[in-house]
Amino acid sequence: MRLSIIASAALLLLFNQKIQVDAVRHDIRVRAPFLRHPVYLTNLEQTDLRFTATSEDPLVSALNFALNELKASEFITKNVYTSEHNQVTHVYLRQAVGGLEVVNGDININVDRYGNIVSFGNSFYRGKDVTLRALHAEQKYLEKQDENKVEKVLKYVSEDLRLMSEKFAQIVFGASEDDDTESVTAPETESVTAPEAFNDVTFDIAPFSIPYSESDLGSPVDALQALFESMSATASAFDGVAESIPITVTMASTASFQSNEPILTLNHVPFAVAPVIAKPAYVQTEFGDLELVWSLQFQMEENWIHAHVNPRTRHVLILSDWVSDAQYNVFPLPLVDPTQGPRELLTDPYDVVASPLGWHEQKKGVKFTTTSGNNVYAQENTQNVETWETNYRPDGGDELVFDFPLDVDKDEPPSYLNASVTNLFYWNNIMHDLSYRYGFNEIAGNFQESNGDHGGLGGDAVIANAQDGSGVNNANFATPPDGQHGQMRMYVWDLSEPNRDGDLSSGIIIHEYTHGISIRLTGGPANSDCLLWDEAGGMGEGWGDFFATVIAMQPGDTREKIADVGSWAANQEGGIRKYPYSTNMEINPETYGMMNQPYYWFVHAKGEVWAGMLYEVYWNLVDKHNFTAQVFPPVPTGEDTEAPLKHILSYGNTLILQLVIDGMKLQPCNPSFVQARDAILQADLVLTGGENQCEIWAGFAKRGLGVEAMRIGAPMGGFRRESFQVPKECA
Repeated sequence: MRLSIIASAALLLLFNQKIQVDAVRHDIRVRAPFLRHPVYLTNLEQTDLRFTATSEDPLVSALNFALNELKASEFITKNVYTSEHNQVTHVYLRQAVGGLEVVNGDININVDRYGNIVSFGNSFYRGKDVTLRALHAEQKYLEKQDENKVEKVLKYVSEDLRLMSEKFAQIVFGASEDDDTESVTAPETESVTAPEAFNDVTFDIAPFSIPYSESDLGSPVDALQALFESMSATASAFDGVAESIPITVTMASTASFQSNEPILTLNHVPFAVAPVIAKPAYVQTEFGDLELVWSLQFQMEENWIHAHVNPRTRHVLILSDWVSDAQYNVFPLPLVDPTQGPRELLTDPYDVVASPLGWHEQKKGVKFTTTSGNNVYAQENTQNVETWETNYRPDGGDELVFDFPLDVDKDEPPSYLNASVTNLFYWNNIMHDLSYRYGFNEIAGNFQESNGDHGGLGGDAVIANAQDGSGVNNANFATPPDGQHGQMRMYVWDLSEPNRDGDLSSGIIIHEYTHGISIRLTGGPANSDCLLWDEAGGMGEGWGDFFATVIAMQPGDTREKIADVGSWAANQEGGIRKYPYSTNMEINPETYGMMNQPYYWFVHAKGEVWAGMLYEVYWNLVDKHNFTAQVFPPVPTGEDTEAPLKHILSYGNTLILQLVIDGMKLQPCNPSFVQARDAILQADLVLTGGENQCEIWAGFAKRGLGVEAMRIGAPMGGFRRESFQVPKECA
């Protein structure tokens, strides 16, 4: 029984001892099973993609595809939303077995405006030993919907799944293509105008029976103890903690809105700054099995752990860390750091589309005169305290004038704290507004305290700490799922005299914020484990460098420009990467095959290779379409509602930003370089009809990611085969 899980006396452990809170950033060795069966396929035939229209609703089309083609009969819709500029609907499904999520079983399906499937990724468990039934229940978030239209779609889906479950009592994944099952086809339905209403929806058409017992599952306390034991191998602070954990266990809910598993909270956990969230789930192993685990969300000062632990074997199967490394006098867009030019006193620089209430108002009547607003809370944290809500913030007064003195050549960072927090506030808002205009909006999982009536989950404005006392010479960003605050920590750099403040380096801020963008867009807003490690984790770093580089470009720059990262803060000519970014192979020789070398086994090094590839594509598109200093699209008007998209398509630097963001939405969970490349190519097909395919291919092929490139074998022991070949139509 479910409730017996929390009633067990073994779980009700309480010790009267002070809970230890740790402010050190720990080296967490990310891990996950290597699955050989995931696929990502794109439809690169332009005629099929652009001109084969159907009358099916995109959501219905995606569900049809999942049910009939991918044989997915039990799943949860984690996220569904449509990108306005290209009308592609993104559907993110999570596999379930007996009502419990398979945490590394994901399908993402991308559907064009006509109902055509343009690409999909699939890592569902394909074992033959699991009985699968259709799992559907009540929908949430119907506030914006025409309920009649929603009911029609739900009625179809429920009936479709009922027929399947009756006809095939035991449907297994991996069924052969030529079995004699009948295809289920959707009837004609009216279009659902806002498919994001189906985010976090589960459906239920049959009585539910729990497929596991308490003895099978084990205790979440045992799972947490096993996690501490595992982490003590690389972080000595955890030694011995597992032997006496003063924990109480309570039921948070009997059924989550995402699935039917119980959710528990573990209280008084050492090192935790909030209760640890625990829920049962399944994990696919690399041996083709399913293991029953406890899924643990464990937030510490400097780490935010998401672990999946089998308490019976003491095995940590998956371990991820969600932390990735008015008038405002600021270093404005596109200045990278104080060496690029002087500060300017800007008046109301907010974008009226992305932040219609400005940067200091969350909703009608909730206003601030400090560096707080709907998109970010920016404050100092020099003492590294947990209570960010009450930390000091500069106050601009009723006139909202944030004009504070600054002399980086003479003064130490604490003396210009007001200027630092102001600059941090400005650049977080710039990144919010800019990414919003390119499709990282409410329904896509962006960071806002209030989403109004635009969908998605609010309550997650970025918490940005300036001159954070928990470290030096670095920065990090924590990205939990949609609805939980993103957290940015910016540090002082002590490699110069006087010391330098990372809050004044927009390149570092952009890099960190981009972690939030890429993690929320890859795999859908509800899944923060889709850029976990290896090439996927490397691209998470690479996108950060690439965005920082592209946003800093100025008129007059050419493909001969050499771009670096972090040179001012680190007081290091050439920046903090192995090579600066350049299209000159003698200056930056990195190619896909170089990732076979030991130096490139780590994510930051892989990120350098990925960013270098995107840098090549950037210059190919800028050479073709020219450059604009106006990186923000114009505001649409009644006379020209297409003005923003026209602007984006007219210039190479805006086009590449759009294609990269679109690619993040299209690519599968934990993509490889090849899959992410294909997603960008697919994004161009959807957006422009394939106008830039050869320029994109040329950029990737120059760095070894041509048409025959592939990774052979497991991530840490495999081999990457380079290809400098472009498609024959581009040769």
